[in-house]
Amino acid sequence: MKTGRIKWFNPSESYGYIILFDGTEVYFHATGVRQSGFINDLNPGTDVCFDLILTKGGMEAQNIDLIG
Repeated sequence: MKTGRIKWFNPSESYGYIILFDGTEVYFHATGVRQSGFINDLNPGTDVCFDLILTKGGMEAQNIDLIG
């Protein structure tokens, strides 16, 4: 699993970006969050762990969990 921080998340559009600790930005969709109750906790700066999946659009974070 990879780790990073929420860069931003748009709840009305259900997507956002995670910034890895090496500076790489990765797209994610709300459906990639393991527990839907965490959607409201996806604030900038929140630490997360996740899997990177190669999709048609490029790398995407899936199986996202909050750390801590």
